[in-house]
Amino acid sequence: MSLSEKTPPSIEKLLAGYDWDRITIGESSARTYRLRRARRPTFYLKIDGRFPTGALREEKDVLEWLSGRLPVASVVAFDGDADNDYLLMSEVPGSNAADLAGRMNNAALATLLGRGLQMLHRVDIANCPFDRSLDKEIQLARSNVDQGLVHEWDFDEIRRGKKAEELLVDLLLLRPDSEDLVFAHGDYCLPNVMIDGERVSGFVDLSRAGVSDRYRDIALAVRSMRSNLGEGFDSIFFFAYGLAEPDFKKIEYYQLLDEFF
Repeated sequence: MSLSEKTPPSIEKLLAGYDWDRITIGESSARTYRLRRARRPTFYLKIDGRFPTGALREEKDVLEWLSGRLPVASVVAFDGDADNDYLLMSEVPGSNAADLAGRMNNAALATLLGRGLQMLHRVDIANCPFDRSLDKEIQLARSNVDQGLVHEWDFDEIRRGKKAEELLVDLLLLRPDSEDLVFAHGDYCLPNVMIDGERVSGFVDLSRAGVSDRYRDIALAVRSMRSNLGEGFDSIFFFAYGLAEPDFKKIEYYQLLDEFF
């Protein structure tokens, strides 16, 4: 595929002679491309609007902080213009877990997802600068409602037909009494977990990562497994993660919170 995006000179000079392939899996607003050239490293380029969220700058900062802490992409280059940010990254080896659903044993895949989440949640948060606690996330949720950024057409089936303002009321009324804070991915879904053979080889799409309740990741993992693997794999995932007594109210709550992003 020939070059289909105009990029800043700092990015363009690194990509001369590369073939571009659009990656469409996932629900990010960013346009993502795989860039390949014979005898050269494979890169991934994400392009997204600078406003209103600045998500790519967030992702760049997270990736740089995680370097040496978790298997994630390296930032090769970052630049912007009046409209967009451009994040060029190294390749994370393996295949994403969604692509492997049905191609490998789904129970084994659920086990790997649990182990991968353990790996994430063991990152030391003592000096983590990324605050994704409920105070911050509820504030962002309210802002997204006020700006009309919530995609009501994409609500989970149990909330289909409701208005964002209604869900915001529920979000405030049902807020848990406490948070069990860890380093959380923020969007721990199958497309964002890379598998190489019989191991988790890395994580991608980390713009929403930071210090948050562990159930933010658990909730989205459960929803993504049910969508990609079918029913019956939750208990395998919980066991691999080390969760003896899941808090299903928190799982429901953090699935509700995700509707706003």
